[in-house]
Amino acid sequence: MAPDILILTIYLICVVYVLYQMALSVEANLEDQLELVLEGENLQAAIAAQLQQQNRYQAQAEVLADKSGSLLQLTFLNQDQAIGQVVLQVLPQGRRPLQPPLSDLKVNVLNNFPEQQVFINWDSSSLSVHGGLAQRVIRMIPGMPIDLFQPQAMTVANPGQMVSVAVTGESLFNRPDNKTALASGASLINLSNVPDMKEPMRLYSLGVLMVVRSMTNPQEQAIQLLLPFNFRINVLPDHVALPVLSWLLNLFSAKPKPKAR
Repeated sequence: MAPDILILTIYLICVVYVLYQMALSVEANLEDQLELVLEGENLQAAIAAQLQQQNRYQAQAEVLADKSGSLLQLTFLNQDQAIGQVVLQVLPQGRRPLQPPLSDLKVNVLNNFPEQQVFINWDSSSLSVHGGLAQRVIRMIPGMPIDLFQPQAMTVANPGQMVSVAVTGESLFNRPDNKTALASGASLINLSNVPDMKEPMRLYSLGVLMVVRSMTNPQEQAIQLLLPFNFRINVLPDHVALPVLSWLLNLFSAKPKPKAR
């Protein structure tokens, strides 16, 4: 009987260990452990300062919220009457698990002007991750080769049109062996490393150069603004996604290890 009990005990220990490891794996992939937050006040202040320096246009910058997160709404005025709007949003935002990493950022541009075009100059835009040096922004075009030595065509949003563009950093591109076309290699932001970073490093920034130009009056001076979309990556308090996983982790963990703050 004793050998049977020993075998049964070893079997149960193995089963519990496998379940525990599964709980840890599922927790890491399902639990929202981070939150991507746009620094809206800094964005509004930067735009207000640029408009004041230009001293040519009346405009209001507001950071609003929709189901996807925060967005920037620029309303241009003529004698206190709205003449057009531009809405920009950089995604993703909100709560996310540690996996998968972010391979790119998505920029949505909505042109609500009646007769003005909105241009995004990617070669004059910049991207910085974790406080690193600013790098050139590369627009991702599916099915088209990337040539870093050539200037990029601007993204254009015509009146009433919305465009969506995926962008990443120039430093991520490499040339695979025996390949002529460049390919994006490492991830833009490895979220799984964020909890171990110091708080000043938990950030990234996308500076977007926007130009608004009249279609009916080409001689009219264009509006040019550099829009700094700065994001904080907040680490959320520990919380297990599923009750059964919480029970397993509490049962077999002496003390849960707190995340770095």
